[in-house]
Amino acid sequence: MAWNAQLNVQKCEVSETIPNLTRAYFTAAASYESPEIAAAMRTFAADRTDSQAIAALRANPQTVGKIGTTCVATMINGGHALNALPQRVTADINCRIFPAHPRAEIMAELQRAAGDPAIQFKDISEGSVATEASPVRADVAAAITKAVHTSYPEVAVFPTMSAGASDSMWFRNEHIPSYGVSPLFIKDADRFSHGLNERIPVDNIPTSLTYLLSLFRDLSK
Repeated sequence: MAWNAQLNVQKCEVSETIPNLTRAYFTAAASYESPEIAAAMRTFAADRTDSQAIAALRANPQTVGKIGTTCVATMINGGHALNALPQRVTADINCRIFPAHPRAEIMAELQRAAGDPAIQFKDISEGSVATEASPVRADVAAAITKAVHTSYPEVAVFPTMSAGASDSMWFRNEHIPSYGVSPLFIKDADRFSHGLNERIPVDNIPTSLTYLLSLFRDLSK
């Protein structure tokens, strides 16, 4: 039986160490987590190889996708008839790559995990480029903080680590710092990103418009 597994890489930020923005997220966000998760986040920010911190963060649904590369088979296709054994099976594996994790290393790890030289892996990434993370700019941080406090004066503002991808890689590839900003307030457990029930709260719409107007005016000066 022939197998052909394909790796679909959506995000890759290459760096020898954890980018400052990623470290800042784990350090700042820890203040709003339970004591156990907070301690694990701070430890992970200081040492990304700490086994106890990794175990605690992997057990938490809100952080498991933010501490390392995750690869999941999202599409599987096999067989040619309902009454015959499949001669070939293909699977698309979607990987969300942690900053500083090279694609070649991930491909090698998938091959090792398969444990069968007959299974072939191929990188089929499209519309993706490996780029460095943008630096944490004081003027951008100040504009975001001001915009948030326009509607929510008491809300703390700090960088966040996302398990997704964005088009900002094209700007970063041209050495133009690029940032994703959001004025939405919703729990990760309620967001259902890319799912059938993806949603945003209705009451976030007017405050989001206020936020974006403030941000655009300050950064376009």
